[in-house]
Amino acid sequence: MRRGQLLSFDAMLSLVIVILMLGMITSTSSALKDDITIMLGWYERANIGDNMLDIIVKNPGVPSDWESNPSNLAYLGLENTKYPNTIDYKKIEALNKAYTNGEASLKSALVNLSMGKDFTLGFYLTRIEIEGDVTVVPPNVDGSVDIPWGGRLSITPTHGYAYGNPIVDIVWAYPLRTDLRGTGGIANITNLTAGESFVFKLAEDADVRVDIPAPGGPQNYNIPAGATVYIDVDSGWLLIGWNRLNDGTYELWIPYHREGEQVTTTWTGTIWWGQQGGVSSTNLTIRYVYATKVVNADYNMTMINGTFVDNPSIIKASMDRSPWITYTERRVPMTKMLYNETYTVTSDALPEELYIGTIYTTIPDYMALKIAFNNTGYIVMVAWMRGTNISGYSVMAAYRTAADSTMKIIVNQTINGKTYIKSYISESPYYAIIPWKEFLTQINQGESLDIYVWVYEMKNIDEAVITDLNGIDTIMKPQASLAVLKLWVWDDS
Repeated sequence: MRRGQLLSFDAMLSLVIVILMLGMITSTSSALKDDITIMLGWYERANIGDNMLDIIVKNPGVPSDWESNPSNLAYLGLENTKYPNTIDYKKIEALNKAYTNGEASLKSALVNLSMGKDFTLGFYLTRIEIEGDVTVVPPNVDGSVDIPWGGRLSITPTHGYAYGNPIVDIVWAYPLRTDLRGTGGIANITNLTAGESFVFKLAEDADVRVDIPAPGGPQNYNIPAGATVYIDVDSGWLLIGWNRLNDGTYELWIPYHREGEQVTTTWTGTIWWGQQGGVSSTNLTIRYVYATKVVNADYNMTMINGTFVDNPSIIKASMDRSPWITYTERRVPMTKMLYNETYTVTSDALPEELYIGTIYTTIPDYMALKIAFNNTGYIVMVAWMRGTNISGYSVMAAYRTAADSTMKIIVNQTINGKTYIKSYISESPYYAIIPWKEFLTQINQGESLDIYVWVYEMKNIDEAVITDLNGIDTIMKPQASLAVLKLWVWDDS
């Protein structure tokens, strides 16, 4: 170093190198900071949809029962607390209602959930679709006779009392229960009690002979071939013997007898006959549609800059302005149960779902469905069923005609490809009652049955009241099915 020189050449070179290194470090740090910022922004965009859906489907919300009062909602969640890892259909319904009503608490919860970003959330739910025509033909009554207690009765293919001769070539009959075992070549006995009916269709002529303890002696009535015969027991009991023949038809002994002896009637009621009424559902289509096959969302909700928006043009324009859009999807189990003890149904909102769930045990005899209306006309209800070794549906018509004010029920049921016709008569002109196990079907202990029940059609009826008697909901649990949640997130700030 020379005298008067502040720094040596080596020192100056070192200083230059240090300055260059500091510049490079500063430049690299700034670039790295920009890269980190970009990466964090990408990570936020890439994960915001996943985070939103995770929160929605993996927690019940705060409070956990917010669906009962959405105005109290603090944090949104759809998980069913009774069935973890599933979302609750009731909460989806409550969410949609709160969205439609512009609930302020929901807006606040969604702004927090989305971190102020814009989004569209769609719910695609597994559903049962039903469409087509149902034809109801009330029975045409050609004749009837009242049965007294303590008289004598026989229904035979010949004139006079012929207890040893059964009616043969019966096309179908209901109910064919084996309540007792018969004797003398009669294999089965059905014991009808008060309030029950027995229905069968003749393939041959028959005679009803009634011995009424009054002047004039026995009365005879001819029932033509092809007629449908209804036996309504008002009080007491009636034993009916029956066998199934090799060709699929039946033979009946009415009443059941022992060795051809006459039997004094132990019941009161009515026998009537005519052309069979029915419910034709040949054009009815019921489809089970998985959520993955649903094209249009059952429920859609969109928020842009903290405001609910339903206009598709505004939503599209907002998405077009955003520099980025992310899409996320979740497929999750959904639990759904629909039940009210009583429904008031009008014809302007049909078909209407009334009961949805899974029956998990045998249906008791005392559980029944009551249908009530005041007009002359009919109401059609449809039940779809799928369970352990069971697949099918029931179409039921409850009707009242101008000629006969008594309310009646006809059920056309198809279970595992086999068709059954059932008929019930009410003691009241204002309502009819049918056991749930007859409208649906019976299951064994340990089996389960998924059900959907609709009011499908009403004719000449302004209003009907449908009531569950004795609580079928006590043997039901929510039905599990698939739900797909689709979420689009963008930033139009």
